[in-house]
Amino acid sequence: MSSLMIMCCLLLLSFGLFSEGREILVGGKSNTWKVSETTEETLNQWSGRTRFKIGDTLLWKYNAENDSVLQVKEKDYEKCDRSEPMRGYKDGHTKIELKRSGPFYFISGEEGHCQRGEKLRVVVLSPNHNRSVADAPAPVNVVLSPNHDAAAPLNAHITNKGSLNRAWSLILLLLPLGLLV
Repeated sequence: MSSLMIMCCLLLLSFGLFSEGREILVGGKSNTWKVSETTEETLNQWSGRTRFKIGDTLLWKYNAENDSVLQVKEKDYEKCDRSEPMRGYKDGHTKIELKRSGPFYFISGEEGHCQRGEKLRVVVLSPNHNRSVADAPAPVNVVLSPNHDAAAPLNAHITNKGSLNRAWSLILLLLPLGLLV
């Protein structure tokens, strides 16, 4: 077998192993990027129980006619200061890839919304973080409403966005080597 074929197979395998970022819906459901009118879970409570990794993408679904997302520095997050955002989005379907470890800060771009709780802090795990902990699901405290059907599944709204998964990568590696015949 040619060394080129072996190299291609190894590249496919590594692509499958390391490109497993997820698309994560902010708040776990559509239209959570808004000023909450109830005492339901805050976005930061949701963020605190969700494990974020490098390569994950945050997805905001919100009404673009009356809201926006600003990525800001920590000091601007703390003060709800909209004057110097690092980036701003107003499309109603905002996607932001988390390309590094550490904290990310987001606030609403609309007057008064951040002050009323429409803000989000996300902490991305370091690639050196203990893998067994990083790959484990985040702890979840679930409070069901009295009308919730206990048999109905709860949906976390996290999907893998990698184009190859580990199993396919392994098959693609072993097939040319004649190990799966």
